[in-house]
Amino acid sequence: MKKLLSIGVISLAALFAGCTAPQQDSLFDNVIGMARSAADLETKTAAAGDVNLTYLERAGDGEVLLLLHGFSANKDNWIRFAAAMDKQYRIIAPDLAGHGDSDKALETDYDLIKQAERLDALMSNLGVEKFHLAGNSMGGAISAIYALNHPGKIQSLTLIDAAGVDGETRSEYYHALDKGANPLIADDEESFEFRMDFTMSQPPLVPWPLRPALYRQTMARIDINKKIFSDMLATKEKLAETNFEQQLAGNTIPTLIMWGDEDRVLDVSAAAAFNKIIPGSQVHIFKGVGHLPMVEIPNESAAVYQQFISTIE
Repeated sequence: MKKLLSIGVISLAALFAGCTAPQQDSLFDNVIGMARSAADLETKTAAAGDVNLTYLERAGDGEVLLLLHGFSANKDNWIRFAAAMDKQYRIIAPDLAGHGDSDKALETDYDLIKQAERLDALMSNLGVEKFHLAGNSMGGAISAIYALNHPGKIQSLTLIDAAGVDGETRSEYYHALDKGANPLIADDEESFEFRMDFTMSQPPLVPWPLRPALYRQTMARIDINKKIFSDMLATKEKLAETNFEQQLAGNTIPTLIMWGDEDRVLDVSAAAAFNKIIPGSQVHIFKGVGHLPMVEIPNESAAVYQQFISTIE
């Protein structure tokens, strides 16, 4: 099925090689829709405190998995990862506020603590009382915050190349920030292409004419990304003031730490830092993988994750 879908995407791209921008955008939406359908994911929207969040959901009779994407990403980062998970699991992958199809406004507060509370409101509205929580990058930091504030609801915590704790080695990303650049906020075609290479060692195929559509979506997010990033930095200061790492040291939730050893955004040494802080946590390092294991190697990362949560009683 996955091979046929990939062939279909490439064939459609070739068919529409000379299409206009609106046609490219429509084709992009259609391809994403096909991928969601192939993974049995439905798009839904629900209230989450002061915002409405759009999310992907796959029905399942078993335990619930809440999957959180990172900064400037969206719920579709989890499509192939979700497809690789056993059908028993009910999967919920939201667009965090300010991202994807969820509510976004420059006036909204995107503080990560606030984002965690919105997720709690979402899960309460969906009637989910207990679930496994996994987050990548910024979503990882939000996951850790959520777990600290609502430990009784979390069956397991998985941090995937997560923000929130720094490793011994300063990443290439932090060096860029020191120089006044932010590789995660693309504002032209060159920085767009650089961001793709910067975040992933094994990026998925995005054939033309899908790439121009993705580029336009990225350019439309420049202002909101800057606002979200500013609120993230403010949260980092708050967490330092409240001894975030010391609070993590008291975590008793079963925790898995997954990381790509070629992560240029958050250096792989942060995995060891999280592991040292969180009692009993497990670590899995993926060789030749960057900042987004669930996108780069969805089958392998899903297998590691599923093996971990299957051991939780």
